[in-house]
Amino acid sequence: MNSQFLVIIRGAPASGKTTIAKRLRNFEGRVAWLKVDNFKDFFSDDALSEEQKYVDEAAVKTLEYLLDSGFSVVMEKIFYDPHIISVAMKVAVERNIKCKVFQIKCSLQTLLERDKSRPGIKEGCRKPLGEKLIKDLFTQLENTFYQVAIPLDTEKLSIDDCIDTIRQEIED
Repeated sequence: MNSQFLVIIRGAPASGKTTIAKRLRNFEGRVAWLKVDNFKDFFSDDALSEEQKYVDEAAVKTLEYLLDSGFSVVMEKIFYDPHIISVAMKVAVERNIKCKVFQIKCSLQTLLERDKSRPGIKEGCRKPLGEKLIKDLFTQLENTFYQVAIPLDTEKLSIDDCIDTIRQEIED
C-alpha cells in the first residue's frame, strides 16, 4: 500500500469538520483539503437535491485528480446523503490508497451554541444557520451513521486530540 490516504470527515454544521480538515492540510506534505460544499456555488445558491448530484460528481472528479497527482486528501462535507462516501472510498480502493471515514459526534445543544459564533458571524459576513436547520441535519446524521465510520466526539476531544486520532488511524 502506498503512503497516500483519503480521510473522509462527515458531520453537522459547527461540529468541527472544517477546523479539523484545515489543520490536516499541508501542501509540503502533499495533503489537500477537499471541501465538497465549495462546489455548491457552481450550480446554484441553494444547491437543492437535484444540484447535489452535480456537486458530488464534481467533487469525485477533483478527488480523482488529486489522488492521481500524488496528494493525500481530507474530504469533508455534511454528507446528508452518505452515498457519495462509498463512491469516494471506491476511488481510493481502486488506487490502492488507504481510506478512513470519520463521523463527528457532538450534541445538538453544542452545535446550536457553536453556530452562533462560527467564523464570519461576528464579522457580519454570514448569519447563523439557525435552530431548525441544525436540528434537521443533526437528526439526519444521527439516523444515518455511516457503518464503517470512526466516531470523533468534538465535545469531549480537543481538535488536537481529533487530529491525533485521525493520524493514528491512517498510520495503522
